[in-house]
Amino acid sequence: MSVIVGPFRLSPELFVRTNLRNQCSEQCNARCCEEGVSATLYEVARIKEHADEIQPYLIEPYDFSKWDVSRPADIGTPLLNENKPGEQCWFLRANRLCALHTYALDKAIPVASIKPYFCLFFPLTLIDLDVNVTEIGVDGKAYDTCLVPSEREGYLFRQFERELRRVIGDAHYFELERRYPD
Repeated sequence: MSVIVGPFRLSPELFVRTNLRNQCSEQCNARCCEEGVSATLYEVARIKEHADEIQPYLIEPYDFSKWDVSRPADIGTPLLNENKPGEQCWFLRANRLCALHTYALDKAIPVASIKPYFCLFFPLTLIDLDVNVTEIGVDGKAYDTCLVPSEREGYLFRQFERELRRVIGDAHYFELERRYPD
């Protein structure tokens, strides 16, 4: 059964004690970016506004006019080496950091103003349970990319503290800590 905190519905998997830890909180391996990520028309437009300034951050220049947005429900970030070894999101840099994130930090603009929602929210995702009922849960891809065995048992909501705080806020996260102490 979901856990409700304020206006948020959280997946039960976040509150089951497990021997998994989020390795990305220590050192991100960027495996979640290898196949590109979903993006919306709005996010593509925001990124394109900065296209020329983003170019120096990319491994290879990208022609933003070629970004395929013909099927809005199926838009993804462009892929470097598409369908070849080394396929990855075009915005993933050689140092395994995100070009969009790095650009935003360098220009002192909010990361959320340019980076796709998927990237900001991962390793969490939204799960549609019913019409107008959406739950925050662990993205299935996280089990293959971020979560690794741990000697210590704990709750997954604690492993994704930063991402949850970003979405539900500090006050609601504090309530979870109070309800689910270690």
